[in-house]
Amino acid sequence: MNAPVDFSCGEAAPALALPARYYTDPAIYALTREQLFDKSWHYVCHASHLPEAGDYYAFELMDQDLFVARGRDDVLRCFYNVCQHRGHTLVQDTGRTRVLVCPYHAWTYELSGKLRAAPGSQKMPGFDKSKICLTEVRLEVFLGFVFVNFDGDAKPMDEWFPGVREAAIMLCPDIEEKIFAHEHEAQEFCNWMVAVENYNECYHCGHVHKAFADGVIDPGSYDIQPYGEGRVLHHSSKAASGDGAWYDTSGSDYGSFYLFPLFSLQIYPGGVVNTYYWRPTAPNDTIVHRGWFSKDGVVDDQLQAVIDLDRDTTFAEDLLLVKEVQRGLGSRGYRPGPLVVAEGGQGINSEHSIAALHRWFLDSVGGAADAERAP
Repeated sequence: MNAPVDFSCGEAAPALALPARYYTDPAIYALTREQLFDKSWHYVCHASHLPEAGDYYAFELMDQDLFVARGRDDVLRCFYNVCQHRGHTLVQDTGRTRVLVCPYHAWTYELSGKLRAAPGSQKMPGFDKSKICLTEVRLEVFLGFVFVNFDGDAKPMDEWFPGVREAAIMLCPDIEEKIFAHEHEAQEFCNWMVAVENYNECYHCGHVHKAFADGVIDPGSYDIQPYGEGRVLHHSSKAASGDGAWYDTSGSDYGSFYLFPLFSLQIYPGGVVNTYYWRPTAPNDTIVHRGWFSKDGVVDDQLQAVIDLDRDTTFAEDLLLVKEVQRGLGSRGYRPGPLVVAEGGQGINSEHSIAALHRWFLDSVGGAADAERAP
């Protein structure tokens, strides 16, 4: 883990929370989509969702319909989910197919995206099917998790988030062998930054998340620090012990890697792999997804108990918190207060991680957002 970072910037005055407009202004949200989300790596699904050639997984990302398919060459590819003829959607949900057939006019594509056939085109002068293919989106598989990026020139994930792959494997050596087991989601009724800020500080844990603080982590050793040279926040803690532990937590400590802006890989003590990922849908709304993984893709009694405890305590508690924060950000009486940064910039009751988040966000869109509001 990295050494604590000094966020004081040599100033006596503490850093303040961001002004409310960054969480409420539609213009800033639009700029965030253009300058941050359209250039970031986004989690889609786990590779175990697509084990065989011809498997596909359709999804929506930032108002764009996309799908991932495994080719006959065993390569996963992502495409815009639209026929190149007249724009009909190609596939729905999940499934398995030999070729991709448009439901409208039966244009047929290979799993590689190349056009295979178009009825009636064989005798049409100038029709060259070799020049027609589905539009591909950048894809990477990272520790078994499938990510996509609208920016075709984006750096690989190992360069965006250096050291995370190795650190995750060290904490959970069989992480790349895990299989998807369960997922649930919820509407958060808040801006995406409200959601990820809440996730990336535990200043509220002792007061709100008592079950998590007693059952999963050790509050005395819990810390969140920027990790490596990328935009990563590393949550670390010794495992919970004693009667309050949710399960047998022996085997490894707690670790979480938040990959800015919208994904976090969590490894609960003992190698229980789980994820958070966020899908912003509006300036004041976000869908949060909670995923769980196991060795064989089965939710056994112990994992089910952990899922239930997490969903009924930490997950449900956070939903209430972020909704009320978003409501408060709309108040005429709100004035951004100082972030509570503990001496040395570490520990469970310190918001130094929020200062890092704000810095990354403002570096991405802050100048343009301020210019957008300038008279």
